[in-house]
Amino acid sequence: MTANVLVIHHSRKGTLHALATAAAEGARAAGATVRLRRIDAPGEPPPTKDDLLWADGIVWGSPTFYGNVSAPVKQFIDSTSDLWRARLLADKVVTGMTSSTSLNGGQEATLLGLYRSMYHWGAAVMSADSTMPLWAETGANPYGVSVCANGGDLPSAVRDAAAHTGARITRLAHLVRTGEPAPSAKIVVICQDGRPALRALAAAVASGARETGAAVRLRQITPATTDVPVVTPADVSWADGLAWGMPATTGSLPAMTAGFVETVQDTGADFLGRTVTAFGTTSNAHAGGESTLLAAYTAMHAWDCLIVAPGYTDPVVTAAGGNPYGTLSHDRNGPPLRTVLAAARHQGRRLALLTSRVRGGMLTVTSPRVPARVPAEHAPSRDFSS
Repeated sequence: MTANVLVIHHSRKGTLHALATAAAEGARAAGATVRLRRIDAPGEPPPTKDDLLWADGIVWGSPTFYGNVSAPVKQFIDSTSDLWRARLLADKVVTGMTSSTSLNGGQEATLLGLYRSMYHWGAAVMSADSTMPLWAETGANPYGVSVCANGGDLPSAVRDAAAHTGARITRLAHLVRTGEPAPSAKIVVICQDGRPALRALAAAVASGARETGAAVRLRQITPATTDVPVVTPADVSWADGLAWGMPATTGSLPAMTAGFVETVQDTGADFLGRTVTAFGTTSNAHAGGESTLLAAYTAMHAWDCLIVAPGYTDPVVTAAGGNPYGTLSHDRNGPPLRTVLAAARHQGRRLALLTSRVRGGMLTVTSPRVPARVPAEHAPSRDFSS
């Protein structure tokens, strides 16, 4: 494995520095060339924009501040706007690590907030790996490595999890950068129901995926009243990548989609490494569409997926309203605009192209998924392999 891995962290009391050091060690052990950079630490090399351009994979480390990343980390992210506008940060593989002084002091919210910024980049966001050893002992956070600490030594399980994260992002970044495309990525486009606008978006996403040579299944969750078959857990198991389409209702995952996700999860299937994107419809521009797409990604982190939001990776995204999280049509009862359909096609193409690289270099995942409650000594290790 060869990849350039950048570990950026801000650490006030040493906890994040220890996590970052472990992640860097894990990445080096997996064959990466590593740059370890610390924000706001006199005498230590700070991260630069050149580091970002150099990197294939980026591990972010930040303490939790009010459920978000610290101000120095946010300030550095804000400084990258020129690279973002030039689309030079797209397809970087990223993940995050965090700590707080209380067990439920915003660790999950901090990682999810970090990823919202990364979606704007067009980065591919790596979930945690629930099949790694000692998963339960680390707190089983599906969004990334996190720990409750106030300085001092880290638990060995958490240190090992950080090293595992470094090794895993090395393998995944290597695949994204150099992986040979699979002969045919397998993509399932799932729309919740048959309303015309949602169906039109789903068809456009499917069309974009097919343009890359992908094998595509178009499915819907509600009982079919049209020519679109009802999705089954077997469709999800068949897929290398998933595109979820749903109407925005309350800004959360709609009940029918959530029910299907829970049904699939109850099968115990392993979805490690699958790619995911989302699109949808709303009644108007600010009726919860963004929140709904983000809720879909939050759910997919629990499946250990790689989140592939469109970001600003093509001018068609801006022309369609500039939503970095996924394509939205704002008139759920009328036909989507031509610009919106173009963005949906781009989203489908991008999902399929990245999927073909990731899955083309991976061994088929066949082991059963390991629930967090399973004792660690029975949990098999699984990570990205070429």
